Amino acid sequence: MANFQTHLTVAAAGSMTATAVCVQTGIVSHPEALLLLSLGTMAGILPDIDSDHSVPTRLVFNIISFAVATAALFALQGKVHLVYILGISLLSALFVRYIVYALFAGITEHRGLFHSLPAALLFGLTTVSVGIHVLGWHLDFAWLAAAFVCGGYLLHLMLDEMYSVNFMDSTLKQSFGSALTLFNRSSWVSYLLLYAVVGAGFYLLPTPKGWISL
Repeated sequence: MANFQTHLTVAAAGSMTATAVCVQTGIVSHPEALLLLSLGTMAGILPDIDSDHSVPTRLVFNIISFAVATAALFALQGKVHLVYILGISLLSALFVRYIVYALFAGITEHRGLFHSLPAALLFGLTTVSVGIHVLGWHLDFAWLAAAFVCGGYLLHLMLDEMYSVNFMDSTLKQSFGSALTLFNRSSWVSYLLLYAVVGAGFYLLPTPKGWISL
C-alpha cells in the first residue's frame, strides 16, 4: 500500500486541481477554496484511521479531542466557574484522546470497513450534516465540501489498490481488492448497517434545488 506521504501528496494535488477549477468557474470564494482544499487533503488520509498508532489516527483523534474541548468550553461559558470549565474541557479532550481512541482501536481492523466505498459516502454525508447543522454552511457548499471529502477518500482507496499491483511482472499482491470494496461476506452485518446508515443519510439530508431527492 502507499505510505502516508504519498497519500497526503496525491490527495493535496487532486484537491488543489479541483479547487482551482471551482475558483476559476466562480463557484467558490478564495476562503471557501482554502477550506475545500484542506478537507480534500485531510480526507486523503482518513481511511487509515483504522490502523492503530498510525499518523492519520493520531492526527484525527488529536483534532477531535481539540474540537470536543473547544465545544465544552463554549457550551459551559458563563454557566460555571472558569476553573471548572477548563477542567471539564481538559477531561473531555483526554477522554476522547485515550478512552475513545482505545475503544476505537479495539473494535476496528486495518483495511476493514473504513477501506470501502460506502465508508467514503458516509464521511461525505457526515460532512453535509455537520456543515449544515453545526457550522451553518449554505446547502450547496455543504454538498460541494462532501464531494471533496469523498474525492480525497476515494483517492486513498485507489492508491492502495494501485500499490497492490506489481506492474513489473503483472502480478497481484495478496492485498489486492481489500481497499476499494463494496461488500465483504465475513463482515456482512457491519456492511449492511453501513449501507443502511448511508441510505438514511441520502433520504433525510436536504439537497440543493434542482437535485433529484430520494
